[in-house]
Amino acid sequence: MSDSHYDLAIIGAGPGGYVSAIRAAHHGLRVALVDPNPPGGVCLHTGCIPTKTMVASVDLLRQAQQSSQWAVSIAQAEAQLASIVERRQKVVTKLATGVQNLIDKNGVDFFSGRGRLKSPTEIEVTDGEGNVTQTLANPRAIILATGSRPTELPIAPRDGARILNSDDLLTLTELPPRLLILGGGYIGCEFASIFAALGSEVTVLEAEPRLLPGMDPDLCDFLRRGFKRQNITVRLNETVQSATATAEGVTVQLADETLEGTHLLVAVGRTPNTEDLGLEAAGVTLDGRAIGVDEFLETNVPNIFAIGDVTGKMQLAHVATAQGRVVVDNLIANENEDRMLQMNYDEIPAAVFTHPEIATIGLTEAEAEARGIPIRMGRFPFAAIGKALAQGETDGFVKLIAHAETGKLLGGHILGGHAAELIGQITLAIKLNATAEQLTETIFAHPTLSEAILEAAESLFGQSTHLPKPRERK
Repeated sequence: MSDSHYDLAIIGAGPGGYVSAIRAAHHGLRVALVDPNPPGGVCLHTGCIPTKTMVASVDLLRQAQQSSQWAVSIAQAEAQLASIVERRQKVVTKLATGVQNLIDKNGVDFFSGRGRLKSPTEIEVTDGEGNVTQTLANPRAIILATGSRPTELPIAPRDGARILNSDDLLTLTELPPRLLILGGGYIGCEFASIFAALGSEVTVLEAEPRLLPGMDPDLCDFLRRGFKRQNITVRLNETVQSATATAEGVTVQLADETLEGTHLLVAVGRTPNTEDLGLEAAGVTLDGRAIGVDEFLETNVPNIFAIGDVTGKMQLAHVATAQGRVVVDNLIANENEDRMLQMNYDEIPAAVFTHPEIATIGLTEAEAEARGIPIRMGRFPFAAIGKALAQGETDGFVKLIAHAETGKLLGGHILGGHAAELIGQITLAIKLNATAEQLTETIFAHPTLSEAILEAAESLFGQSTHLPKPRERK
């Protein structure tokens, strides 16, 4: 069966693909969406939503265990992983049903099968046995949104029982007594926070000198100290030689030491899904292991675009969604006009749902220095914020980076309670090209955690209202 009347054909129904499909349908385009799995992608089914549902459970557990700090008595506070998994699946199922309803009600044609480029202008859809069930010919544009998968390491061969990737870890219904985590990036750190709170003995092994490589060093150092208080062992500058599954657990060989655990999570990044996509047949070229795109997300082949993890850019669900918006909005613009929208990755926030949370946007001090931008930095601790003290969430700080001459905000970095929500205020300020001075002139509600943003902006000018004046050096 073939159909040549689609304006847009999308391979991949994750947060990039399905949102692009719906947005295009809103503007009257006829859209085909292809994926062998239910819409929602990794984010909904094995990533963002499942893990944050678990985070919500363990956050409540922490509060219950520490309830005496709030003058509340809770006799017994415990959590069962199997029950958390059951609740998690209910959340995922409800959201997945909602996404499918949105796709249906917006008139998007969803084809369950594997999409593959047959040529620069044609897509074949095959079933699980490789039979062609649909051919989509000559759509006005094609979007490749096939996402990524956990990166595997030959030195730590996955068996799904003892040596796990992040997908495998989510299938566990019994708590791993001694969990080793290879990789101190955001995935490894989030799972460390979750399973340590549930009662696992957790050790994180990271090859770099700090956790969360690439993020602001102050955030990473603070998180490491927080992990120590949570009895999470962090070992930096560690190179794993090999990992072997045994009947009792797993053995990890370091340069000069052997570690034993019951389970090993390999969390060393994600690999773009570019295999068996027909890229060669269509003439689409790779940039390393990812699909190469320009600032408009177009590949080297006209009218074939790529978005999300498969582009090798920031591997975040909201990045895929934003990239899709760039593609779709440029498609629906007048064909005679130049494309207007493009991605600016300096305006994209990122969050790590550890305990406490981390959120960041824009430049770090090191990145600004590498670009030759003169900066000034302001910082304010949550310990001096009334709402933080009232809520018992005094760990952490807000850090702002501004251009030293113009005062334009260039970056914001938060570690503390609800950091992922607070970063939205700094994101909007950066998007609107606001200055630090304009932030100091903004009225923040009291008492709120967001007042730390105001105070950090004030510190850019030498003095926060609610910190003692620094002593003058003699």
